[in-house]
Amino acid sequence: MMSAEQRDLQGTVYVVAAPPKTLSGDLLEKVASLLGKEIADTRLLLAGELPRVIASRPDSATAESTAQGLREAGFVAFVCRDSELRNRAESFKARTVVPKERAVTFRDRPGREVEIETGDAFLIVRGKLRGTAPEEISTTKMKLNVTATVLTGGIPIMRRVTKKTTRESSQAEDFIAIFDRSSSDPRVVMSRSQMDYAFLGPELTGSVSANFEIFVKKLREWFPLAIFDERLSGHFKTGVPSEGPGEALEISCKLIYLSYLAIERQAR
Repeated sequence: MMSAEQRDLQGTVYVVAAPPKTLSGDLLEKVASLLGKEIADTRLLLAGELPRVIASRPDSATAESTAQGLREAGFVAFVCRDSELRNRAESFKARTVVPKERAVTFRDRPGREVEIETGDAFLIVRGKLRGTAPEEISTTKMKLNVTATVLTGGIPIMRRVTKKTTRESSQAEDFIAIFDRSSSDPRVVMSRSQMDYAFLGPELTGSVSANFEIFVKKLREWFPLAIFDERLSGHFKTGVPSEGPGEALEISCKLIYLSYLAIERQAR
């Protein structure tokens, strides 16, 4: 369910920028002036490698003016609405694949299929969904059995006592998301632990991690024209409030997708 804060943000127009490889003092001052922020705050906004929201504006015209100023300074910049970033379409979660001569068919657990031609994949994002899950910990200690000790006339009798506690354990799940140019929502999503790797045939190994790496290599071969981005394998920030790591990851995928479209437009 969307929080009250997120509902209030739906009409907000964001200015998104991809941080430059190098950030000189002059450029930093120019951006800080453009955003109306302090130098230190601007430096933090432009840290990292991923495109992220660096400003919010009340309307599209004002946001586009800020984005244009960033583009003139040499940034890849674009605008988008909060509602666009939070538009969570139901992803097709594939379990296995059937490679063909000029296309790849992705099949989910119930047997439904999505086919992507080799030239239609625009972007392939590889990353990790990070989160926590409850983990039960058992601790065994030796404790004096008072009753048995009394019965033996004072000879210490020990007993094992097992105590179970629950703690939050960090987890990370590798995933692949494949996009075409029609939407910022992925056509297909695949998770490492949920895949059936039988399609690898003689290349199949006993290791899920190794099988996933082979699959990723094959994706590069099947879709040679697609952009391959694996920056979401590390930790990241979006600059947008989110309901947990799942939504934050989806927003980051959209920002990456939109940034590559912006790169194409600026190159024309």
